[in-house]
Amino acid sequence: MKRMNSTMRGVFSLACLIITLGVVDRVVAFDITRNDNLAVYWGQDSSGNQQHLSSYCQDSTIDVFPIAFLYIFRGTGGEPVIDFANTCNQWDQGTFPGTDLANCTIMTQDIKTCQAAGKLVTLSLGGATGQVGFSSDSQAQSFADQIWNLFLGGSSNIRPFGDAVLDGVDLDIESGTPAHYAAFVNRIRSHAGETSLNATSFALNVTAAAHANTTNSHAHSKNAKNTTTVIDVTNKNKYYYITAAPQCPYPDAYIGAALNEAPFDAVYVQFYNNYCGLDQPSEYNFATWDNWAKTKSANPNVKVYIGAAGSSDSAGEGYVDVNTLASYVSSAQQKYSSFGGVMLWDASTAHDNGRFDLGIKNAMTASALKFTPEQLPRNASASTSASSHTIDQKKGSTTPKATDKPRVNSRFRL
Repeated sequence: MKRMNSTMRGVFSLACLIITLGVVDRVVAFDITRNDNLAVYWGQDSSGNQQHLSSYCQDSTIDVFPIAFLYIFRGTGGEPVIDFANTCNQWDQGTFPGTDLANCTIMTQDIKTCQAAGKLVTLSLGGATGQVGFSSDSQAQSFADQIWNLFLGGSSNIRPFGDAVLDGVDLDIESGTPAHYAAFVNRIRSHAGETSLNATSFALNVTAAAHANTTNSHAHSKNAKNTTTVIDVTNKNKYYYITAAPQCPYPDAYIGAALNEAPFDAVYVQFYNNYCGLDQPSEYNFATWDNWAKTKSANPNVKVYIGAAGSSDSAGEGYVDVNTLASYVSSAQQKYSSFGGVMLWDASTAHDNGRFDLGIKNAMTASALKFTPEQLPRNASASTSASSHTIDQKKGSTTPKATDKPRVNSRFRL
């Protein structure tokens, strides 16, 4: 508890300092309490044209990047194995001595660039071809220690991303045994000092503290600009998010038990490649997941995302166009308080599919403003993006007026 309080004080002090300096419009902090967030997986080059991570952080479209995948838990030398297709892998970039763990320090600046833009960058574990699982709680806890030291707030002489500190982990578990994942999650929480704090309370506390300071600092300034909560997103004194990507059939066969036993911040439910996908409206079961969030989840404030394919090439089945997805979104915003936004697989296909990511983000923020007006509007840059794109109602895709410039199989069983 002492460590958590120290962390919170540090975050509050930094937020107040940035506001006092008058540069609050530089970085907008991620806010998990919203219902228009967009999480997009990056790393598996599903389009065959994947760009560096930072190239997808040039506008305000995407809020969270789970980078995929860490797909082997225990590889050579007892270290995990990561693969980010054409960007970094164990064959092209080399590995740390005595391991198959790729040295991906070429990604360090990309990660920091995205974080400096107010986006979360988390590490996704698993995937359809993952070699994952634990034989005991103690093994799961030891693995959590490794992940903490290699990628999060710990320390190691073989950190794949150098001094970049990721914002959390995502569990996309699609094989192996479902046992012991709760022990893994709880160990990460323990390392982070978050055993009695969830992302919602963290966001609300930081927002309240920063708002109070903003009011005091600018009450008598005629030239004060509108301000938005800003926190430090690159140092180790921050909240670490834990998410999961279950299949839509409930309960999920591989991570379902852990979702009830340990506190997750969000679940990116895969409504594709399943009978309950977005292309099967009569079987679509978001209501079931909303009920889980409110009655069984270990975190009563957990957010549920609609997971969708970014293009027809992203999934074997279940792809729907932007307008259809937007209809599901507006319905969820009206009906379900657990709704947190949309997840897309993946960044490369969504971007190349007429900026599918931007199309759904614009539709989502517009409907959020209509159905939840009490939620503060997005920052000005989102409005600018919205004005430069249109939705082709016939084709159901976005048409930009100006565009932005695997070794491991896709997690989908195509």
